[in-house]
Amino acid sequence: MAAAGLFLGLFVSCADKPYAAGAETQEAEPPSPLEKARQLAEENSRIPAPPDADNAFYAEEIRAIRERGYIIFAMTAADQKPFFYEEQSGELIGLDVEIAYEIANRLGARAVFNRDAPSFDGVVMKVARKEADVALSKLSRTMRRAELIRYTKPYLVFRQALLVNRLEFAKIGPEESLPGYLAKFQGRLGVIKNSSYVNYAAANFPVARVETYDDWGQTVDALFSGKVLAVYRDEGEILIVNATRKDASMLMKPVFINDKQDPIAMAVAADAPVLQQWLNVFLEEYLLQNSRELTVKRLVERHFGSGAR
Repeated sequence: MAAAGLFLGLFVSCADKPYAAGAETQEAEPPSPLEKARQLAEENSRIPAPPDADNAFYAEEIRAIRERGYIIFAMTAADQKPFFYEEQSGELIGLDVEIAYEIANRLGARAVFNRDAPSFDGVVMKVARKEADVALSKLSRTMRRAELIRYTKPYLVFRQALLVNRLEFAKIGPEESLPGYLAKFQGRLGVIKNSSYVNYAAANFPVARVETYDDWGQTVDALFSGKVLAVYRDEGEILIVNATRKDASMLMKPVFINDKQDPIAMAVAADAPVLQQWLNVFLEEYLLQNSRELTVKRLVERHFGSGAR
């Protein structure tokens, strides 16, 4: 990776740049994530089963959902806040949960969440094996996964990013030398096991010593304990670490890779082209209606609190 493709910058707090006062006063604040999930779940619970005659001319994959009366969304067993996570009440909330309810309500079917998959690759296999209708799990688009399933258009596109342990890098050289070092990264790099970043690391940091961990919490812990020099994931997760750990901005250096993207999309079975296209049409409308909420900054504020650093 060329050093010119890297942008180094200190984390800018979500609270540092408030919205323009005029914009805030003109738009009503949306409901909280829990309130939103409850509203959509209540609407979903009132959906009646469609008459059999209404299903006759639907494409096979749509007809199957309508006839059974429910649609299954696959997500990882581990929470992926702000995309999907359990509240203290035990209710499942988050961006992907809201999208799932919107899809189910449009299709006239009940939303069912399958969270048996231990990894993101496991979510893909749920759909490939037809154990779920839609993979909706903060799922990155990769070429390898595209050989197994059909992706929708992305509903979010992150930059890829690193979080570097400043104390560990100080043993290698001054911070000013970091761009040149990352161009030929040879240190230990932490990623989540069976995630897209295992493949991204192999492609973008081929001589790095990649260490895999079961989940993001373990990966971040390895960074703070000095077991790895850096961790590798999307910019949203890097900013969340800074927003939720008091010592992060002092001890860690975020690096945002402007020319490497991480598109987040849904996926369906390889033989479900109509469902794929239906979801793409749905997303066009959904993204237009929710553009204000679908930013990294807004997601962090909404799910971690506007008072987060």
